[in-house]
Amino acid sequence: MKRILFLFALLILLGAQNLIAAKADSCLFVQLDLANRWIWRGVAYSEAPVIQPSLGFESDKLFVSLWGSYPFERRAYGEVDLILEYQLFPQLKIGFTDYFAVNDSMGARHEFFDMKRETTSHMFDAYFQYQPFEKIPVSLLYSVWFWGADRDEETLKQNMSSYLELKFEKEYELFTASAFAGFTPSKGFYASKAALVNLGVGIEKPITLGGIITIPAKVELVVNPETQNVYINAIITLN
Repeated sequence: MKRILFLFALLILLGAQNLIAAKADSCLFVQLDLANRWIWRGVAYSEAPVIQPSLGFESDKLFVSLWGSYPFERRAYGEVDLILEYQLFPQLKIGFTDYFAVNDSMGARHEFFDMKRETTSHMFDAYFQYQPFEKIPVSLLYSVWFWGADRDEETLKQNMSSYLELKFEKEYELFTASAFAGFTPSKGFYASKAALVNLGVGIEKPITLGGIITIPAKVELVVNPETQNVYINAIITLN
């Protein structure tokens, strides 16, 4: 637990330093994403369209956000997350996310302040994103859920579920193209063994309505080779 508090305190201190020294290009933001399904790291979290609001602060080094996801269906799974990211070096970004799972139904008790590791619905994730090449738009993400709800049902020990993703993303004149491959190195949340769990390609292109309003839109083809599931996901962003 001491290591958890140390990591969290470090990110807060780095964030406070940047907030104090914020430049003119720093900004507060409000964003709203709409998607036909919620697909993340090769796993589907909804059977219906979702609305995903977020608000936060972003500067050249710091990103802080409160993010949520709510499906257009009754008694469904929702989520409220706190995200902290810091650009430690030009090629290295570190981050921390507190994922909080929500039983999104009337009368449900969320138990947000339950921070006992064996019963909490919070889940802490530490990750880094590394861009090894200056001129090649390739990045490597490593993430580990190190505390909270990612635990063995019988022993209550942490699964320490890990995820690695290699991603290519490049801006062209009319659109942005991406391709990604995600892998889990051991048994955990993503698979019962080491497995390739998330393959996909995407195209992001603004949609112009009436020649006046421009809305960012993305379409992704996502395949989970381990479960043999396939999804086509469409997302539009309002900000």
